[in-house]
Amino acid sequence: MSRRAAAAPLLVLVAALAYPVAVLSGGLPRFPTRAECIHPAKEGVPLEAVFGRFDLRASAEARFQRVLAAGFKGTKIEPDGCGRLKVDVAGIPNLAVGHDLLKEAAKVGLTATLESVP
Repeated sequence: MSRRAAAAPLLVLVAALAYPVAVLSGGLPRFPTRAECIHPAKEGVPLEAVFGRFDLRASAEARFQRVLAAGFKGTKIEPDGCGRLKVDVAGIPNLAVGHDLLKEAAKVGLTATLESVP
């Protein structure tokens, strides 16, 4: 048996033992929850209006088209960092402008949340 062939089972054994030890010691990376991907709007940081978060690309695309049709230029579909897609308009300079955008969205039957860009 070659060295490489003999090393393969040893590597599998080491990985099988290392993973549970890492989990128990708290050494593995922690993934954010979906709630942690929503960053409350704060003055002085980049802001965005989020028109929804979606598990399916087709659902995000439908909302994207509706938001664009309502006249919200610069709308994009982006990953939210937690495994979902968000439909958003970024580049909002301050909270006052953001609140005006939310009011305009409501006038055309759209809901959005104002969030800080991480």
